[in-house]
Amino acid sequence: MGGLRPWSRYGLLVVAHLLALGLGAVVFQALEGPPACRLQAELRAELAAFQAEHRACLPPGALEELLGTALATQAHGVSTLGNSSEGRTWDLPSALLFAASILTTTGYGHMAPLSPGGKAFCMVYAALGLPASLALVATLRHCLLPVLSRPRAWVAVHWQLSPARPALLQAVALGLLVASSFVLLPGLVLWGLRGDCSLLGAVYFCFSSLSTIGLEDLLPGRGRSLHPVIYHLGQLTLLGYLLLGLLAMLLAVETFSELPQVRAMGKFFRPSGPVTAEDQGGILGQDELALSTLPPAAPASGQAPAC
Repeated sequence: MGGLRPWSRYGLLVVAHLLALGLGAVVFQALEGPPACRLQAELRAELAAFQAEHRACLPPGALEELLGTALATQAHGVSTLGNSSEGRTWDLPSALLFAASILTTTGYGHMAPLSPGGKAFCMVYAALGLPASLALVATLRHCLLPVLSRPRAWVAVHWQLSPARPALLQAVALGLLVASSFVLLPGLVLWGLRGDCSLLGAVYFCFSSLSTIGLEDLLPGRGRSLHPVIYHLGQLTLLGYLLLGLLAMLLAVETFSELPQVRAMGKFFRPSGPVTAEDQGGILGQDELALSTLPPAAPASGQAPAC
């Protein structure tokens, strides 16, 4: 494998990615196809029964036209079937959540601009806001990663361990902390608050939010009879959870990507050559961080103290 040319390695990576893509599609088709067909058959049976019962009151095609209009408006986040808490879609808390879903690329899809001006502004806002968000994340990463690396360096120095083992322990500990604090615990809270979803569905919503997949079938408070203040408070809570959780998730992923095992896997697909400036800078940065945690060395017994 080490004798492969760089283009062969890139081709191998592309083929592996395409195989993983095809495998995922086949698995999703096998798992989700039968439930979707059953749900479609149930919906058609209920529609036929309703039409048979109210045939004298409904003109032909009237119900289909009404349902089509309702579904089309629902796709843009507008619905008259909800309660008063969901009557105004573009209020300030909902607009804040929509803006955050754009800047974090989560894209729940529960709302969409309707006016031409809103669509134009959305494109400009995303084009300018996404680079600014990436710059903010890079700045926070630069500030927080050295803080997270100090426990690893302290363990490596005081326990006389190789740098790889404390790095792996830190990555595992940080991953478990993020998973429990931002996925499992919020999933339990969401499961307890809604009551009409499973625990797996609540955890799935939290994970899809922090991984920026953004599937909005379990947005807290949607479709329930809640007071408007509680409903908007839930939206603001979701906004804060989304921002903090994404930062924690990115730090965990970055910590795993800095593991020697992961870096070695990445170097396999790079052209063979001398150590790059980026790698050398990373090595020097880790050495400086480790040396900064060393206690000051005591002077030798035969050495005179410096004046």
